[in-house]
Amino acid sequence: MKENNKILQLIYVAWRERWSDSQWGINIKKARKRHKNPPRTTRGKISFIVLPRGVSGDAYNLADCLMQQALIGSTANPLVLNYLKHSLCAHLVSHAAVLRCIAKYDKLERVYCITSLLEFLASIVDGVTCRIKSEEAALPSAVVNLVYWLLQIFARTVQHYELYGEISAEQSYMLDQTCVVIERLSQQQFLLSMLYVGCHEELELRSRIRDKYATIKGSLINSNFTLSAPNVEQQLQQLSFIEAKHLDMQPLNPSPLLEKSSTGVQPLLAVEVLLNPCKDTSYYVAELQMLQRLKRYSNTRLFYEIIRAGFLTLSNVADTTPDTMWGAFMFFKMPHIIKQLHALQRVPGEQPPAADYIPELVEALELLIEDNLLLDFMDTKCSCNMIEFLLNDWTKQQLVSDVHVKKFASQREAAAQLLKKCDNGQQTPSNINIIKRAEVPLSGVLKTLCTNKVQDMVNVLCQVPVGNSFELILSVASVEGRLKTFVSRLIQCNENSKPVPGELGKLCVIRSTLFDVSFLMLTSIVQTYGSDVVLSERSDSFFEKWVRECMVERNKLKNPRQILALCDDSIVDELLLSLSKPEAAQLKPNNLSWQETCLNLPGVLHHVLIAWEQETLSSADVKSILDNIKRRLFSFSVCATSFLCAYMYSVRETELLKPLNMIQQFLAPFTSEELSSQENAKERLALSYQIIRKMQHDVHPAPNTKSRLISHAPLVEQFREVWKTILEAGHLPVRAAQTLESLLLAGGAAWLATQLVEQLLSCKYAQDMSRMMDVVFAVMHLDIEKTTEALLQYVVAPMILRRQGEDINEPQSLVLARLCVYCIISCLETRSGGANALTAIKKRSRSHDEEELAANVAKMRKVIGEGSDNSSDFTDAANSAAGLGGALMGGNAAELRTTPLTLKEPLQSSVQHIFAVFVQFVSGDELSPKAVFVYQFISLLVECGGERVTPVLRLLPVNLVQQLLKVLVTDDIRVGLISRLYDLRIPNGRQAAVADLCLWRNMQMARHSIHL
Repeated sequence: MKENNKILQLIYVAWRERWSDSQWGINIKKARKRHKNPPRTTRGKISFIVLPRGVSGDAYNLADCLMQQALIGSTANPLVLNYLKHSLCAHLVSHAAVLRCIAKYDKLERVYCITSLLEFLASIVDGVTCRIKSEEAALPSAVVNLVYWLLQIFARTVQHYELYGEISAEQSYMLDQTCVVIERLSQQQFLLSMLYVGCHEELELRSRIRDKYATIKGSLINSNFTLSAPNVEQQLQQLSFIEAKHLDMQPLNPSPLLEKSSTGVQPLLAVEVLLNPCKDTSYYVAELQMLQRLKRYSNTRLFYEIIRAGFLTLSNVADTTPDTMWGAFMFFKMPHIIKQLHALQRVPGEQPPAADYIPELVEALELLIEDNLLLDFMDTKCSCNMIEFLLNDWTKQQLVSDVHVKKFASQREAAAQLLKKCDNGQQTPSNINIIKRAEVPLSGVLKTLCTNKVQDMVNVLCQVPVGNSFELILSVASVEGRLKTFVSRLIQCNENSKPVPGELGKLCVIRSTLFDVSFLMLTSIVQTYGSDVVLSERSDSFFEKWVRECMVERNKLKNPRQILALCDDSIVDELLLSLSKPEAAQLKPNNLSWQETCLNLPGVLHHVLIAWEQETLSSADVKSILDNIKRRLFSFSVCATSFLCAYMYSVRETELLKPLNMIQQFLAPFTSEELSSQENAKERLALSYQIIRKMQHDVHPAPNTKSRLISHAPLVEQFREVWKTILEAGHLPVRAAQTLESLLLAGGAAWLATQLVEQLLSCKYAQDMSRMMDVVFAVMHLDIEKTTEALLQYVVAPMILRRQGEDINEPQSLVLARLCVYCIISCLETRSGGANALTAIKKRSRSHDEEELAANVAKMRKVIGEGSDNSSDFTDAANSAAGLGGALMGGNAAELRTTPLTLKEPLQSSVQHIFAVFVQFVSGDELSPKAVFVYQFISLLVECGGERVTPVLRLLPVNLVQQLLKVLVTDDIRVGLISRLYDLRIPNGRQAAVADLCLWRNMQMARHSIHL
């Protein structure tokens, strides 16, 4: 006998003998033979076993059989439906099977049957769950089919009203019951999560659900039908277009509305401008977009924080290079950053608005105007109305209109007049106006370098190092994206200045001066911005070869033996003769070029050093040779100093005195006669002194020199001192950022990360801790890859274990988890340019070992340029508004960063390590701060990262979430978190999500004592 027939026979007997629910439950589990003329004591019993012990009724379609028998007639059989409900409560059938059976009933014209099923649904929907693994796979699909069945009923009823203008009382009651079930469904987070998972599995059915909802909405509009439940249409839309945002999730990331102003943008920009002043606009836009997502800033709030960050940083820097850099950044780079951020918010294909201003920027300026203390200080420092000065330039770029300029200037007018009275008319000069005017000389220099007129190039370049003009031009060139152009033209100029055979007289002197000044300027640029700005992959120019092989840079040491290997012995001998006995050398023709002299001077100095140490040469002889080197070209002194610095790295401390004295001789002042013998010698000499002092200082600073690079105090004391200045300032000053970079180089990423976390956890108040976390997060961007690796592998776990119960509770635990998540997201994201941008530019490294950097290039963030290296970020005023937006809309409009499909090292190993630690944290049965930290970390990772952290979530250990659910007895974990943890596009992700959701559901039901 087939099992279905056995079940149908049992149902027939139960109905005929009117068994109660309990009798049905007893007899379906335990059956005996029934005689033809049974005695009264055995009546109602049968001769076969229907459900063996331990077997679910789903295996024999028990729910289908009961449903078929209950819906045979025009009305439902309430007795059989009671049997079905009892079987459900007794776990003889699963909720998934019952829901699937109901959804399969397609005789929608039977109003009474449909109404009975709806009432049955309303009675069981609050207790839907899964008891065993075999039920989990069927439940999401069953919920999706049920929703589609409800929409069919709803659509049929409202379409009937649309056609005939009325519905019967029975249909009205059926529609009311449908609304009741829909409301119950929309209130059950577990069922919504099952629907969300099921929609990723049943893609075709999801489309039919949305089509059916569109039909319902059209019928409701056409018929003006009034629903008894006012919110049912909204609930229908929610069920039809279910998204992750409809699922509850406990928010842990603080709302931006809770803080009037934050310190998130200023320290990040301070670090990025310090490390990457030459990056294009899109680089900063990507950084700010990342921070905007993490902090959930609106555009208005972001613009306000950007402008405020610029003012804060300018308020505490002196009139030196950082000041000019920040001033140039604020006046030249910041407007284009704001313009790009605004353009990226538009929907692709949408035409830009016709307004000549950005509304969000105007709102941001209204917030800034309220900060009177900051604006008063800036007006006093810069001796002008800073708001008016800034906005006058922004009107040309259509960021604000003239009306807004007049409005904001008038609001600051009274304060400006009062400040003038307080100054008694004594205004201190500022670099702000000079910075604004530096753009014109830069354009003139670039234009002159394009010509072939040697005399004009010499005249222009020799005027650049005068005063601080060179620093100003470099600052403007770097923030405008024209530094690469400037450098490439200087290199070309240096190449074209090679001596022409047989050329004598004034033209030869002009060429030597052009070589000298271009060489010195390029060397100064390399010292300021790093060789990555100068060196290109495919170039064999002399200067690039010299930088690559011979120049000593900070943190990029050169082997003196390799430098000496480049020397030609015959040329070295010739140079030794000409430098030691210039009179005798004049009798012999000299065909050496300046380039050959630069490359072979290390050999000369090496011979001189050995002879001096062996006392073959006297100090007077050495001084004479060095003076002869210095008199020829100032660039020769720089080349000689570079070798001496490399040599000093390779010898003992007792052997440093002689090379140091040789460097000091290069710094000896010239006499007035010596200066007058060369044209434009004063400017070139000053620049060469500056370069030589910096080279010497990087290698062997004076013992009594107080420097951010060198100090005899312990690293911890230096760190505490600089951190004190940060606390007093309330933000990250540029000088403090420079000192922290030096401490990172000296102590390493793990040491700095430990110190930063210690300072973060020492805060007592939540508001102070939140602000300090922003500063710590920004400081870690000094080398975000290595500091994140150190934080996850060497800092977090030991600190939690060591300090558990002390200050690793709330809110310290939450802030530490937020810092870890922020760092992972920042380290994870990579910059992406347009479709044709294939060149990746490494972020400036602070690695001590260049070879190690090359081997671990995967650790570095890749920055893809938007155009050629020599192009500017800035567009002309005529096409800046439409051209920029159009260019951005042509590529990936919404984001300038994309998330890789897989993690790269060392991030992947770091995340795997911290997840393995988390498994140990939740392996026990007790709730502890360690388990709370694991929950906070995972929750913040999902909340802050969204779909971007999918590669990270793929590394979650299999049983971590389930073990966390068992340990964390609070209601903090909700379905929204669990549903976002897995990739629901793949079967394994859906299976894991359903398993965790069902465990969560059963624990919730047990905790709240829900009985079915």
